[in-house]
Amino acid sequence: MRKLGLAALVAVGLAAPVAAQDLTLGTKLELNTLDPHFFNGFPPASSHAMFFESLVYLDEKLEAQPALATSWRNIDDTTWEFVLRRGVRFHDGTAFDADDVIATLARVPAVPNSPASFGTFTRSIVETVKIDPHTLRFRTNGANPTLPQELARVFVISKAQSAATTADFNAGRAVNGTGPYRLVEWVNGERLVARRNDEYWGPRAAWARVTERVIASDAARVAALLSGAVDAIDLVPAADQPRIRGDRRFALASGPAAVVHYIAMDSARENSPFVQAPGGGNPLRDPRVRKALSHAIQRDAICGRLMEGTCEPASQLLPPRFAGTSQKLRPDAFDLDRARAMLREAGAPAFKVTLHATNDRYPKDRDIAQAVAQMWARAGVDTAVEGVPGAVFFGQASNQAYSMFIAQYGTDEALQPLRALIATFDAPRGLGAANRTRYSNPAFDALLIRAATTMDLARRAELLAETVEMAMAEQAVIPVFFPTWDFASKTAMEVVPRPERRFNAGMVRPRG
Repeated sequence: MRKLGLAALVAVGLAAPVAAQDLTLGTKLELNTLDPHFFNGFPPASSHAMFFESLVYLDEKLEAQPALATSWRNIDDTTWEFVLRRGVRFHDGTAFDADDVIATLARVPAVPNSPASFGTFTRSIVETVKIDPHTLRFRTNGANPTLPQELARVFVISKAQSAATTADFNAGRAVNGTGPYRLVEWVNGERLVARRNDEYWGPRAAWARVTERVIASDAARVAALLSGAVDAIDLVPAADQPRIRGDRRFALASGPAAVVHYIAMDSARENSPFVQAPGGGNPLRDPRVRKALSHAIQRDAICGRLMEGTCEPASQLLPPRFAGTSQKLRPDAFDLDRARAMLREAGAPAFKVTLHATNDRYPKDRDIAQAVAQMWARAGVDTAVEGVPGAVFFGQASNQAYSMFIAQYGTDEALQPLRALIATFDAPRGLGAANRTRYSNPAFDALLIRAATTMDLARRAELLAETVEMAMAEQAVIPVFFPTWDFASKTAMEVVPRPERRFNAGMVRPRG
């Protein structure tokens, strides 16, 4: 349990120093809905954080800090007690209390047509007990040491809006949070406008008025910064960074991402639709083949040349600077001789495969896939690349339409990618939700469950490290790199990067 006072909340970035001026952001990240419970996918709906808050706040190190809850503790292995903050009011003036949390938790799994339900973060709660208006106890269906982190992903709404539809939120009628800003205007795909909430319970927000302009084109976004049309931008193209760095009017900021660019492989089916092997069958089922493919990738070349220094080679699913990762793993070394030898040993010295990739989702996504394909060709694996629009890609991947694909997964806790990407697909248990190639290893699953239900945080971190080491020994997926998030702003302000892919007013502060 962590307890922080108001001063500490300022230090971890829940609020910024007071400033009178307006802020205009040029962002590539589009807010597709104002419903805070509709879609928990990637990129995260970071703009919601201007209007809504959670019980728990994750700071720049992804550590849990107080927000609408001032403290939390374990009563026993299956009972968490949360003490709620007093003196908090929603934008309509009504007081925040336990009933709002109860109503929020009831709404979360019931939002219709959500493509990625927030219910995954509340699934373990089997009973919510109201002790008093500012104290709640959550009983879980087993030991759940990460409930505070999970509840950090769930924005609290007023019980008066608990029956509101997604359309109500998108029309602005139900945007009634406790956050530091109030909604002024939202035009989907164009702009979001907010004004400071002067009745906010915490430190006063930095900006009187915030405008987020959606500028999807990299060139147009940079041009808007250089012309002064916007104050700060996200996802600064690598090619433009030297120019911005050399201009005294602007400052660059960069931070490590809690995101992995990875390759998933069909290790389940005896015959896979985009694999052609001389002897038939599916060589990707052999862990030696998967490990060979990993050794055939020049990660340093991808990060240094293709991505122009905007990423770092990956050894696992989360950068090792975060808790619960392995300190033993290193990125697989580029070794063509070893890769070829492992393919021969596995009886798969030459086969053909198609690597599917998005062509509009991530920076240089198709180019990265092409580079990997060329590297694999040198190892003897004839690899074709097929680019697919993101709107189509993930649905097809979920239907196991591909033999191999390359994508990204973002997380805020070490257990999540292991549970989603690698655990055996089991929807009722919330396992393998993003395991689109159906990798399965019962020993891995057993170790993962042990880690997931260990309340001792130090022991849990050790078990998670063992779990990811087991997964990488079998090359369940191939981690390629961790991207970095790059921002630029006028020198009068500074951007404080976060590990998640997000950009909002809370990350921009007046300098000095």
